[in-house]
Amino acid sequence: MLVVISDMHLADGSAGDHNLAPQVYHDLLDQLAEAHAKVRRFNPHSRVEIIYAGNVFELRRTHFWFEQGDHKPWRHFDTAKDAAQVKPPRSGEYLQRAVQLFTRIMTHQNVAPIKGILGDRLADRFGGVEPVRGYLPGDADRMINMSPDLRARVIDFLGLDLGREQPWNAEQRFPNAWYDANHGVFIRHGHEWDVYSFEGDAAKPEDYDNIPMSDLITTELFARLTYEASVMQGGADAPAELVAQFNRKLQQIDNVRPVSSLVSWLAYHFSTPIEQKLLATCIERALNNFKNQEYVKWWLSAAGHDKVWTPVDEADRIEWLLEGLKHLWMGKAKLALAIYDKVASYDPFERFVDHAAKEPVLHQAGSPIHYIVYGHTHEAVHTPLGMVGDGPARRMAHYINNGSLRPTHTVTRDGRDFFVSETLDFSIFYRADEKPGATGPTFELRTLTRSRQ
Repeated sequence: MLVVISDMHLADGSAGDHNLAPQVYHDLLDQLAEAHAKVRRFNPHSRVEIIYAGNVFELRRTHFWFEQGDHKPWRHFDTAKDAAQVKPPRSGEYLQRAVQLFTRIMTHQNVAPIKGILGDRLADRFGGVEPVRGYLPGDADRMINMSPDLRARVIDFLGLDLGREQPWNAEQRFPNAWYDANHGVFIRHGHEWDVYSFEGDAAKPEDYDNIPMSDLITTELFARLTYEASVMQGGADAPAELVAQFNRKLQQIDNVRPVSSLVSWLAYHFSTPIEQKLLATCIERALNNFKNQEYVKWWLSAAGHDKVWTPVDEADRIEWLLEGLKHLWMGKAKLALAIYDKVASYDPFERFVDHAAKEPVLHQAGSPIHYIVYGHTHEAVHTPLGMVGDGPARRMAHYINNGSLRPTHTVTRDGRDFFVSETLDFSIFYRADEKPGATGPTFELRTLTRSRQ
């Protein structure tokens, strides 16, 4: 039985405490143990394998990097001229700082217990046989593959050595994709198909170290908003308790889905004059910080991603987001929401289905792969792709997005409010000999949404 879990985004809490309570992971194991107990009644020799498919750790949504001066994961340069600027900094100092950040994440009150839940010995839950575990980095935790020290900490935290004949070697990089012929599954995080989250060619392992635009958006823009709120002092117009309440409210910005609804969320959730004044200050400072980043200037230019002859491109959508935030800063909510309508009409999810259908492993002669599994989008989805292969290898192919385990603020259908929930999504794959009557690999996409106060 193969289990895929992704997008936990365990964080240090400095930009907002978005970590789920440890009980959620006990609930997760209960579901897995129940599923495997049913499998063992049919096949007593079945063993559990758990793959953590990226963005398990959040190394960007934090105030930590604002304390590090020039030692940040994105390169600081005088003038950005070409695509070579996406290469990581030559100095490895920022990776040593990332180890410090990882320690802060691991010691967070809601994260520390997870090591004893997911990363400890689990044989007693799964028929006396220790599960085998694997890990793929995503975009939020891409730096883990750049540092042996970080890899060693991940191996320890997730218990990756448990149940294996040979331990993981922290000197070697984690894979970017996972191939499991027995369960008919091919897994990657999926950020490779998001132009904001991956810069380069997915066929080139070295490009996984490149700096993606989402690093700057996540930290230098969104986390900067909450950082500016965290350093505000109370005064005559805004008492300290009101400022603290504003800060706690703004910290939920990380949970807004889809991200295109962020301008709407800010406009509707900060409606009093004092809140709007505080928000305007934070937006002004964060926008100026973001726009002055040389990497951002390059990315939004014709030398980067601005396609002069394309009416609407990825650079234009960032410009719309920045323009919407600027109107909020200037108190022009109606103009901001008009721009939001443009951004909200953009649906990025179809591209992942398209790329899944084109994965080479699906179309190789005699391929056993039935399921292409991604994470990244936080939207749990199953799409039957169609029949592939010839002769005995002819089979139905499927795209599965694994969803996420995290809090979420989801925009309502009318676009005027948000529903706060926790999403608890994961997928399970079974070999033919693990399900009665099965003639090939089968799957379950388990999605659970819990309302949250």
